Amino acid sequence: MKTIILIIIVIAIAGMIVMVQHSGSHPTTEVSVMRDITEAHLSQPVLTDIMPLFNFDHDNGKWNGGAFDFTNITNVSFNLSTVVELPSANEWLSNEYSRTIELRQFQYKISKVLEDSKMDSVGKGNSSIFVPIANQLNRLFYSNSNKKELLVYSDLMENDPHFSFYDQNNLNQLTSNYERSKREFDKMMYLHDLSGIEIHLLYEPPDVVSDERYRTVSAFYKKYLESKGAKVTISANLTSN
Repeated sequence: MKTIILIIIVIAIAGMIVMVQHSGSHPTTEVSVMRDITEAHLSQPVLTDIMPLFNFDHDNGKWNGGAFDFTNITNVSFNLSTVVELPSANEWLSNEYSRTIELRQFQYKISKVLEDSKMDSVGKGNSSIFVPIANQLNRLFYSNSNKKELLVYSDLMENDPHFSFYDQNNLNQLTSNYERSKREFDKMMYLHDLSGIEIHLLYEPPDVVSDERYRTVSAFYKKYLESKGAKVTISANLTSN
């Protein structure tokens, strides 16, 4: 009889361990935001658009993990990033009240990063766009997050002393000779497999000329990045996706 009771206890404990491990496997979403500060009129990231991407409000979403990375796009290829992280948690081993506080702190830290970024100097003589984007995408390739999103607030108008989309020949080549443009981008920066990464290209053109340029450049970016495995959407803002 004692043996049977012992077996039942062992099975119950093993079942509880399996249940705790299974229920504690909550996904982590990583959202990387890149904001172009080379032009004054470009779109800006908004907290109310970004937070829903973490899915904290869905089902048991409060236990999900989150990672937020913010980088300015400037006139140079390499820029500092600001990172805010919230590890996923096991609801069986965690306190719901404490988790609510952690979620609020995570949101507050992101809002502060966005607010502080408004103090950054805007307007540059040149703009390095592709290499910084490629750097972020390669970083996301190595990330262990379950869901990976890159938000690019930019007109994508590369303006480097050696290569510029303000040169009409370079701009025209994006549509007239895609393969050649693709090879030139491949030379600028190697990209890893982008499967599983969702990219949002966000820009609201202020005039007809800007709109025409952006349609050309963003269409190339979409085709190019999707050839690497990414999912790409183009819109004025996240709410219009």
